[in-house]
This record gives sequence, structure tokens and C-alpha cells, in this order.
Amino acid sequence: MRKEEVVVSGMGVMTPLGNTVEQLWQNFLLQKCAAKHWDDLEREGFRTTIACRLTDSTIPEDGTRGQIMALRAVEQALEQANIEVNRDVGVFVGTTMGESFAFEEAASGKPLDILKATGNVFARTIQKHFKIEGPTAVFGTACAAGNYAIGAAAQAIRSGRVKVAIAGGVDPFSRIAMVGFSRSRAMTPDFCRPFDVNRKGMQLGEGAAFLIIESYENALKRNTTPLAVIGELGLSCDAYHLTKPNENGFEMGKAMQHALNATGINSEQVNWICAHGSGTVASDAAEALAIKNIFGKNNTLVSGMKGALGHSLGAATAMEAVLCVQSLLHKTVPPTVNHIELPSDFDIKIVTEPIKMENMEWVLNCGYAFGGINSALLIGKV
Repeated sequence: MRKEEVVVSGMGVMTPLGNTVEQLWQNFLLQKCAAKHWDDLEREGFRTTIACRLTDSTIPEDGTRGQIMALRAVEQALEQANIEVNRDVGVFVGTTMGESFAFEEAASGKPLDILKATGNVFARTIQKHFKIEGPTAVFGTACAAGNYAIGAAAQAIRSGRVKVAIAGGVDPFSRIAMVGFSRSRAMTPDFCRPFDVNRKGMQLGEGAAFLIIESYENALKRNTTPLAVIGELGLSCDAYHLTKPNENGFEMGKAMQHALNATGINSEQVNWICAHGSGTVASDAAEALAIKNIFGKNNTLVSGMKGALGHSLGAATAMEAVLCVQSLLHKTVPPTVNHIELPSDFDIKIVTEPIKMENMEWVLNCGYAFGGINSALLIGKV
């Protein structure tokens, strides 16, 4: 491995399926689903009352919920990396809603302190807590935001701006998002079923996931064993519709191809695609076509994580990046929870049971967002 390679040295999560990386991974292998009915949503009159939420009673249901989740995930990642952060560490955060509780209170007439509500609060909280003064960036690129944050952190390390970065995503459960997705008829009434013939929509989740990213040279100096390699981030934009992807999947495929080209590998070297797989009719169809166009001849394995975790918006691709690293470490492709039957016109290979794969080399983490924002991040074995 070249000294200038960018590597992952630590990871941490707070998710509806586990508050440690190992808990999350084991629950995925057991094909558990975090979706459940919530009495408070029923009392509040929501059309959809099933969601994937953290059940940890120590996390407050207020305007600090996302910040607490982020700090706990970062603490886990730093502990695994066995690193003491210094002032120059970079902080890169992806989010969609920020601390949406503050906006929800404002809707009921309470004063709004915008500095405590937008996504910037997550980065500031991490910086303040760990006494960091390095470069900071917050990405509000919706459901692709985690990939954006990790890709930007890797770029900052390659350019020499920082030696170490904290990168990931966080979004606490948002009633505003519940209302929005429900009114747009994008939500399933029961369970999210990625790439399934009977898929009915997405399911809202929440959580946080952060990775410690550094140069391989820096990891060597610290005598630390890297967990995985961060390849390049491929991006594209449909500019097709406010919410709906272009049905031809062309721009989704372009993001995948950009990641391959920039990293310097070909499609045959990718063993598993961690798909966006939101469970919506239009998005899954477009993504399946994009995968077929880029990887079809290789019969590359595909899984969607949102059947188990729900869609945690800006945290989604960060959580999925953690699962990508775990898959490489354990040489195992995780299953697509709640998937039963593939549509006849979806020419992709969906994984429904954990599959051991001794020769895993690269995985591709895909995330797309409203407005046609497409991302694909390559993660490889050390």
C-alpha cells in the first residue's frame, strides 16, 4: 500500500439496530429489522406510525439529540483508532435536517435560535467537545451527505490540508421529514422492501455514524492497523426533477463510473454494491438500471441496507460506509432485509442471505438525494 493512501482507522455508530459497530453488524447478519410502531406518532396524528428510531433512553428527546448521537459515535471511532486528537484534525459532517427538533418547536410558536438548529451545530459541537480547530465542512446534500463528508475528508488528507479527519453523518428523527415524505406519498405503510416487486416506499430512520480517516503514512507512524482504504467519490447530478430521479438511471451510473475511473479500477474489481435501495418505486427502478448498465456483465452482488435501518437521511451513507468496511473485514456481504421477490425487469443480483466472499477487494457505497444528487464512494480492503 502506498503511503499516500487514505485509510479508515476507527468507526462509531448510533443506530436503531445497535449502538456499537459490532452490534449493528451482528444484527444485520441476523437479518433483524428496526422498524416498529410508535405510539407517540399515532397520538400526534401521523398517517404513518412505523419508523426506525433509537430506543436508548439516555439520548434526550430535545434539541441536543443529534449532537449527543454524533458525540457518542465519534467517541467510539476515536477509541477504536486509538488516537488522541490534536487541534489540526478536520471535521466533516453530512446532514439533511440538522437539529430538527428546534424547527418543530418553532412551528409551535417557540423562539428559534437558528445557530442551534442548522447542521453546523453538529460540527461545532464536535469541535468544542474535542477541542479541535482544524478545517470544518458541513454538507447539506440530503441523502448523499454522508458520502460527501467522507469524500471531502479523504480529499483534504490527499491534498495535505489535514493528516487526520473525523467524517460521517448524523440526523435525529424528524417529524418535519415524516410530514414531508408522507405528503409526497413516498412512505411505505408497513416495511421498506428494497428492490422488491411489492415495494411501497421508504421508511424514516435516524442515527449517526463517524469514521476516523487518515493517511496510511500517518497510521504507520502511530503503529495502527488500518481497517479499509477510502477510494474516490464519484458525483453527478440529474437536474431532472425536484424529487424523482431520471428513470433511465444514466446519471446514477455516471457517478458510479466516475468513482471507478478516479480510483483507477474497473467494474470487475467491485465485489459488492451497497445500494441506495430506498424502497420507492421510481428510485429503485432507476438504480437497478444504472447498476445493470455499469456492472451487468459482472453479476456483481447488490444489497440495500434500508430495509433493516430505515432511511436516516444525511446519516444513511455514513452508516452504510461503516457496513461496507465491516463487510471487507469479515469478508461477508450483508443481506437485503425485507426483500422477497425481484421484479422481472430488474436484471441485478440481490443478496437475501449473508454471503461469505474470501476475495473481497472493493465495495461501492451508493447514495442519491432529491434534486438529482448522485454519489458513489469506493471503499477497499487494506
